[in-house]
Amino acid sequence: MTHRHVEAAAVPRQAEVGFTLSPAQQGKGYATEALEALLGYSFESFGLHRVVAVTDALNTPAAALLERVGLRREGHFVENIFFKGSWGSELLFAILEWEWAARQ
Repeated sequence: MTHRHVEAAAVPRQAEVGFTLSPAQQGKGYATEALEALLGYSFESFGLHRVVAVTDALNTPAAALLERVGLRREGHFVENIFFKGSWGSELLFAILEWEWAARQ
């Protein structure tokens, strides 16, 4: 195995994104615009292969945002996280570079 091949194999080319927006600023399109810009920059400038996001299963606006910008739901983790005194569930979303490119 060449040094170059090892180096390329060691780079995961994956990232996770997350977001929090003040309730006063929600519903104005800011998160959609920012997330689309971040995904474009991530795929085009960093050559990423895959971007993932995890959200609380009860956060339907966040799930809708992720789907709106092109991420697909890949998983539903039932009561997988203990947070603020109770068990919660999370949704996993992802998009691949070729899926992002096909949307552009």
